Amino acid sequence: MTSRRTSAAGLLAVAALALTACGGSDDGTTTTSTTTSSATSESTQSETSSDDATEPEETEPAETESEDTGSEGDDEGADAAPAGLSEPGTELSVGDTATIPQGDDGATIGLKVTEITKGSSADLSKLKDADKYKEYTPVYVQYEMSGTDSSSELGGDILDDVDPILADGRKASTLILIGTSPFEKCDSNSIPDDFGPGDTETTCQVAMVSSGQEVSGAQYSPYEGDYADDGAVVWKK
Repeated sequence: MTSRRTSAAGLLAVAALALTACGGSDDGTTTTSTTTSSATSESTQSETSSDDATEPEETEPAETESEDTGSEGDDEGADAAPAGLSEPGTELSVGDTATIPQGDDGATIGLKVTEITKGSSADLSKLKDADKYKEYTPVYVQYEMSGTDSSSELGGDILDDVDPILADGRKASTLILIGTSPFEKCDSNSIPDDFGPGDTETTCQVAMVSSGQEVSGAQYSPYEGDYADDGAVVWKK
């Protein structure tokens, strides 16, 4: 997992729409992706369309864990998360707290989904070229991050690898906002400096749904590691 850091100073408001392009595979994964971008030098807000909503690629089992290794000790605890972390495959309800990895140095944070609220298409009128999103409705997924004994050096990090999901378990298309959010209902925040035990910070993602789609929760699912191989941490309504 790669840690991302950002500073509030001097950032333009950027909106990136990750669209799901449904392919023909039987397992529901997306097989097509396209990326386009546009920007304006005079506006305080630019928008980029990209297809980030594809499912993570399947990871082949490691050769060292084949049945003919003859070493039970090597396999012991293979599916278990490091001490203190929520186990891969954990299923939670909205309002429950998980402990997940954050950053590149083994730090953790507590995380819970606190609220999932459907907006209206009118909310998107504040975006430049709002007509691009006229077939979508925003859904606001609110999170609360909480500090741990190892989180004090995470200041400036943006929450990694957590995405809203649809009722069928696929990642929802999201409008990723960097800088000042144009949505009063959904303010995206990075982790504060010296973020330790007892500290909390809220953040939010804007999921974008089309007709017939429903956001049912969120998941922590990086592209590699235990949570990719053995199952995401999932919060459901």
